[in-house]
Amino acid sequence: MSMADERRALDRVPSLFDHASRLHRLTPDQPLPDGGRHYPPGVTDHNHRDDITASLSERRAALLALLEAFFADPVSVTALHDGIRDLPIPSCAIDRMTVEGLPWLKPDLARETGSWLVRHSTDVRAAATGLRLLVGTAHPEDIPLIRTIGLLHRFGCAAIDVLEKIPGAAIQLAWLAERSTGRPHTQAVIAMCRLVDPVTFPWLLRHAVDDRGLVGSHARQVAETVSLADALESGDPDDEVTVHSGKLLQAIASTQDYSVQLHEYADACRAIAGFAVRAGQANPSLDLLAAAVTLAEDLRTGHAACLPWPPGKRATTLERLERLVASPRWAQPLAEARRSPDPMTRWRAAWAVRAMRAVPRDSDLVPPSDGRFNRLAIRVAIPDPAIGEQVETRLLVDGRPVVAEAFRKGAPHGPEDLLGLLAATAEPREVQLAEAYCTEGCCGALHVTISRDGDTVTWGNWRASGAAGALESFRFQAEQYAETIARAVRDHGWEWGARSLARKLNRLLADEPGLLAAWQCEPGRVYARTDEYETIRMCFWHPRYPSGLDSDDPWLQLEWLISVDDTDLDDQAARIIDHLRRVDPKSHAEVVGGSREFADRLGFPWPF
Repeated sequence: MSMADERRALDRVPSLFDHASRLHRLTPDQPLPDGGRHYPPGVTDHNHRDDITASLSERRAALLALLEAFFADPVSVTALHDGIRDLPIPSCAIDRMTVEGLPWLKPDLARETGSWLVRHSTDVRAAATGLRLLVGTAHPEDIPLIRTIGLLHRFGCAAIDVLEKIPGAAIQLAWLAERSTGRPHTQAVIAMCRLVDPVTFPWLLRHAVDDRGLVGSHARQVAETVSLADALESGDPDDEVTVHSGKLLQAIASTQDYSVQLHEYADACRAIAGFAVRAGQANPSLDLLAAAVTLAEDLRTGHAACLPWPPGKRATTLERLERLVASPRWAQPLAEARRSPDPMTRWRAAWAVRAMRAVPRDSDLVPPSDGRFNRLAIRVAIPDPAIGEQVETRLLVDGRPVVAEAFRKGAPHGPEDLLGLLAATAEPREVQLAEAYCTEGCCGALHVTISRDGDTVTWGNWRASGAAGALESFRFQAEQYAETIARAVRDHGWEWGARSLARKLNRLLADEPGLLAAWQCEPGRVYARTDEYETIRMCFWHPRYPSGLDSDDPWLQLEWLISVDDTDLDDQAARIIDHLRRVDPKSHAEVVGGSREFADRLGFPWPF
């Protein structure tokens, strides 16, 4: 069989490869606009129909049967293309299909067929099938074809699977990662870590973290692959390496993963200490300052404080970072950032300035004690807005960050949720201090029982699934304990405007429960995300909060995005409440939860 002339009607429609090639010529060093998602007219990207009753495994079996028949009698690759196009199988299912090792698979024919499908397909599923056929069969001369189709966001991860199996192609993964965002970028980084090819180390040291960041486990893989601690301790890393090292360490310290990776990273202490030294020698930038602020806070009150530091090394590293953060060298980059047209850059600059002013004294974190009682301190930690994590209530007992000591699966709750639960009464109460990133039902949570007996408040009976270590009981002097809690409840100095407005609105909605009920709605929560400086989100339910998972009563969760301006916050809250009295919030809110069936029954479009 010759595939050279097998084009037929496909010639009249630009192939997906041609589409990627054209866009790449327009942006040779950048990701394709919108990942190249707007395909030319005639390109098909059908999802499976809802009326198909066959299981996904049965539909995959149908595709494999089609391929097996073609390999037994390879008469027309165009007919194969059309057959794949007409199969009721979602294209995403093909990405997870394995064809390697099948007894009927002939490597040379698989390569020839896969290359033809990748180069000529006008159907997404046919091109995806072509990439699966090239996994383990592609040759180095196929690299330009594979990496070009991989520029389309839809095919990035599949192209990475192919490139990883081609000997000597590791640097091509860096080429593709540099022109990708999101999951394909991350997958390329992970593949480079698996290959451990030194040719990729300079790129990984400078570019592994893109604008969307890396989860902690992936960042740790990068740090271990490139020997980050050695790179920071030896030689003379340039500013780009130093800044990127800070981003890697921020990700490794993150609580937004199934386990905080600092404790899994054997060189964490060396890497943080090395960064503190190198950051003081690098040219100032907002990214560098953000990493220094984040790591200093974690050394005071987070998981970095719990690492096995050599004697005196933690204090020395923290002191070095605090001197760096307090330096006047940041004035110019902060001034430039605050004039930026990008809202995130302005918000990060404002966050950094607030953090520089809010450095605690040692006595704030380790209050003096008479030796009879433990002492409680409370610190609210606001993350780098670019990372988008939650605000954390860090509880320190005699200077020890007890939540970080006892739990590594997630973050402590925010102050709005936690502080009101810490009050001690004669009746013992179990309080959840932290929950796993994925929810308690998956990976657990940390609980403590709080009780008061006369002049003594006790924290005991610690309970944690996925615990890092058992904690002893703590005893606090009741009046001092109560005042510490009350002071933290009164303190809103850590809030930014949007967070303050959200708090005010939650209070007003609680005071006027009939406000949303008049529109057949039930209040959820008003909140401000840490990565949205000028926006709050009002979440509510229609017609009511779901009564149970098995209930047939329709319900929807809706969310209204509200812009925050520079006017008085009380005035803004009053205007929003007045608006709710006059206008049904369902008319301008977006459906964010429920089901398509419930949306249809309640007369709402289903957005997903």
